[in-house]
Amino acid sequence: MTGQRESARRFTVSIGLHGSLIVAHASGDLDYRCADLLHRQVADAWQVAPSVGLVLDLGGLTFCDSMGIGALVLLLNQSRAQRSPLVLSNLPARVERILSLSGLRDFFHVEASVEAAIQAARGL
Repeated sequence: MTGQRESARRFTVSIGLHGSLIVAHASGDLDYRCADLLHRQVADAWQVAPSVGLVLDLGGLTFCDSMGIGALVLLLNQSRAQRSPLVLSNLPARVERILSLSGLRDFFHVEASVEAAIQAARGL
């Protein structure tokens, strides 16, 4: 139980609006203890406004395991089901490598910065 609380303290998600887009910033260790937190918080925000796009800034991630990648795939599936754009930004090199090696990278729209991701999401 202590490990879960420590991990939860190390991982945070902040969510806000930028015009008609949801912008979420994730930081810390996105691991098996916190993957559901990311998915739940973003899914809750999308429930309020299901047709708006999502920019997910991952620049603050310090670690991501397979459950974290799974949470990203769940969000991708949700975005497709809702016909809402999902754009990842500031993808850490390790996460990019995992997505590439697993064959998932081509399914995600990725931009180098939050600003570029916002522009891309508006155009999708």
